Amino acid sequence: MKPTIFLDIDGVLCTFNEYNKNRNKLWQKYDEARTLRLPYEFNPGCVKVFNEILKITDADIVLSSDWRTHWNMQELDNIFKFNKVIKSPMDVTEVHPTSFMYLEKNRAHEIDIYRQQHNLENYVIVDDLDLLPFVPKERFVQTIEREGIKQSNVKEKMLKILQYE
Repeated sequence: MKPTIFLDIDGVLCTFNEYNKNRNKLWQKYDEARTLRLPYEFNPGCVKVFNEILKITDADIVLSSDWRTHWNMQELDNIFKFNKVIKSPMDVTEVHPTSFMYLEKNRAHEIDIYRQQHNLENYVIVDDLDLLPFVPKERFVQTIEREGIKQSNVKEKMLKILQYE
């Protein structure tokens, strides 16, 4: 069975710099961005690192990001292709809120439900939210929203967790 990456987008593939850019400029530059209702582009450096991880692992991507509630699978596929990610999400976690106050607890719970339903053993969770203590620390890589997945040692940590070191 392929390894699985539970992927957040904001703070992982999009950094603080991207989500502070002017959406209208993006939409004026790219008609497709307007059609996709894309709020901002993915960070090219983050995409480069993520593509490297995907080339090494051929991991399945399961989107745990809030983006899963705003776009359907076809739209997400188009968004990933627009941003030059070599592979698109194959699925998303379902929304199962357990708390009105803790986004972190909800996200961890939704990932755990998905993991159990699909009997996943080889997976990594990558997010800028602090999902500890709600997820196994040996399966979690936290990013800094200003750097995302291109942050020093994130790629190496993910590959080690997925047993591709």
